Amino acid sequence: MPIEIQPVTAATREQAAALLIRFFDEEGFATPPARIAQNFDLMLADPACWCAVAMESGIPTAVVTVSMIRLVEEGRIGEIGDLYVLPGYRRRGLARLLLERALVWCRDQGCSAVEVTTTPTGEQRHRLSAFYARLGFAPTGRTIASATLGLTALIAAAFDSPRSVR
Repeated sequence: MPIEIQPVTAATREQAAALLIRFFDEEGFATPPARIAQNFDLMLADPACWCAVAMESGIPTAVVTVSMIRLVEEGRIGEIGDLYVLPGYRRRGLARLLLERALVWCRDQGCSAVEVTTTPTGEQRHRLSAFYARLGFAPTGRTIASATLGLTALIAAAFDSPRSVR
């Protein structure tokens, strides 16, 4: 049966969200399912994001999410946020097909590059660097650091912004 790659729609949203929740659980991420679903819905409503599913016989078997940002150095770039294939459907080219479509979408949006971040666990379990290298991705030599901004920090920042009046 042919594989069809299609953007997530209202008809496939629930199944795509379930794939992402399963992915986060399998990989040991602590993000609660409700937050995954909420953020996924925000991505679906955001024109700077693209999400697609691989369908086989009407069944979503894999999912990809992409977000764009604009940087001074590179201009607009895309980032593969999530790429997941159900275990029973792996090693059949679904991840490659989804990634290729994501790259086309990024190119069509005017992105100069597409980045992907992998975790040590993902590398150990799935040899992700070899997979991405086969598709033209190369290490940049940069290290990603992240600061989590809790709700308290966001509220404080809003009140301390130059726009606020005291």
